[in-house]
Amino acid sequence: MRDDTLAGGLRQLRDELAAVTLSLPLAATEDGIATRDEAVAQIEDYLLPRLAHLDAPLLAVLGGSTGSGKSTLTNSLVGEEVSAAGVLRPTTRAPVLVHHPDDTAWFSGDGVLPDLPRTTGERGTGHALHLVASRAMSPGLGLLDSPDIDSIEVANHELAAQLLGAADLWLFVTTAARYADAVPWQYLARASERTAAVALIVNRIPPTPDGSAVRDIGADVRRMLDANGLSEARLFTIVETPLVDGRLDGAEGEVRAWIEALVDDADARAETIRRTVMGAVDSLQPRVGRVMQAMREHRQAADALVSASTSQQASTVTAVRDQLASGVLLRGEVLDRFREQVGTAEWMDRLQRGVGRLRDRIGQMVTGRSPEVEAAKGQLRSNLVGLIDDAVASGLERTVESWQVLPGGPEVLAQAHDPVALSAPDLRAVETTVAAWQDHVVAMVRERAGSKIAVARGMSLGVNGVGVALMMAIFASTGGLTGGEVAVAGGTAAFGQAVLSAVFGEQAIRDLAAAARADLLDRVERLAEDRHEQLRALLDGLPDADAIRAMEDAVDGVSR
Repeated sequence: MRDDTLAGGLRQLRDELAAVTLSLPLAATEDGIATRDEAVAQIEDYLLPRLAHLDAPLLAVLGGSTGSGKSTLTNSLVGEEVSAAGVLRPTTRAPVLVHHPDDTAWFSGDGVLPDLPRTTGERGTGHALHLVASRAMSPGLGLLDSPDIDSIEVANHELAAQLLGAADLWLFVTTAARYADAVPWQYLARASERTAAVALIVNRIPPTPDGSAVRDIGADVRRMLDANGLSEARLFTIVETPLVDGRLDGAEGEVRAWIEALVDDADARAETIRRTVMGAVDSLQPRVGRVMQAMREHRQAADALVSASTSQQASTVTAVRDQLASGVLLRGEVLDRFREQVGTAEWMDRLQRGVGRLRDRIGQMVTGRSPEVEAAKGQLRSNLVGLIDDAVASGLERTVESWQVLPGGPEVLAQAHDPVALSAPDLRAVETTVAAWQDHVVAMVRERAGSKIAVARGMSLGVNGVGVALMMAIFASTGGLTGGEVAVAGGTAAFGQAVLSAVFGEQAIRDLAAAARADLLDRVERLAEDRHEQLRALLDGLPDADAIRAMEDAVDGVSR
């Protein structure tokens, strides 16, 4: 793959990784976040700058545990004090990068670790990269003394990991007493994963007359290197000797000679850089795989939360449908208005005999001019608003309750600006929905009446009145009613049937009623969906199927 093609793929992968949100406390989240951040940092800090300048100075990063002697070794390799060493831990807080003056432009610019600020002068501060130009350094080489990888200060060991990710050459420093510690080998495992160029320096080996300590420790470390996939790593042993002016008295010579030979040999140097770059690129696929595992877990959690919401959204419509069929909407004032206008058995008898006077009273009931029409319509609206509002709010409450026990649900709910409002009734929206439905029913009557509206006028029926009659006929079921309400509801059904038959005919009545009921349930479904979408909006930003596919494509774009 061409370097410019690879760089383009890396930029795309970096952007996809940087956009990933892993906010839920799931099994793979912690590793996914750490891996995501590490991969993004390495792409930005090392791979993209290095691919753009493969012939730039080599960067060797000295990493290791607290008290391993990194700063002392750095000063010894340079031949002068460039990094403060001492007994206080951690000593190295600001990373120190030593380079030849001829390489200042490379290390002070954005050629490596572009996001880290730079400092110069006597001593670095904070976590800025402190640059020290020294003519004791070989041109084409930078030595970076990094903070401790096991520092008690979290920011220190996070920075150390970032610096090691930007290294062309990893120089790990440990001691005879601590070379088997777990933390260094966790970092060395990353080096193995990335096939990075590595040298392990075991410092402070106790001197023995026969050199047995060096041999025994060296053999044990070599065994561990081989077992951890680092058989090609260079191993250096340094026997502990008194310091001279705070530096090793020549004990570092073998390490210095090896590094200088590597820098002086253009082919070896280019091979080291190329190997580390390609190893880092190849390691992105398994590392991104861990990020994608966390993404899939988030997707599964989000799907479960969405499923709980959509289930309750559907139950809201079912609850309203069941309530409509129960006849409860004609309780109270609606039926009282009927009693005032028509009565029950007497009204039925006279209606069947076609008594004109009673027909006129029926006509008055359903005309737009009758105050009882408006009262009945208003009470229907009020009853329907209460029913729908209760159903929607109850569905939202049940959803919130289920989210509280689903993985990631409490954390998602905690993001809400006003958690109480998530399941609070929205009476205004319900009132608007019901009013619009009633207007639609009247519009249906007007549209479908056609020439038969003359019949309606002949019966003193207005369009608004016929619409109210249709609403009453839809809800006049005896389910859920008792006593006198049953009789009046039966009268309501017969009344609506008679009025509507006069205008539309039997089949048209059934069609109109079915269409009006279906339209009402559609509006309820949209209303419930709107409220649940407000709840599900809390899931926005979590990885979805498209994000996972985009990540797969991006990592494929850098695979060789």
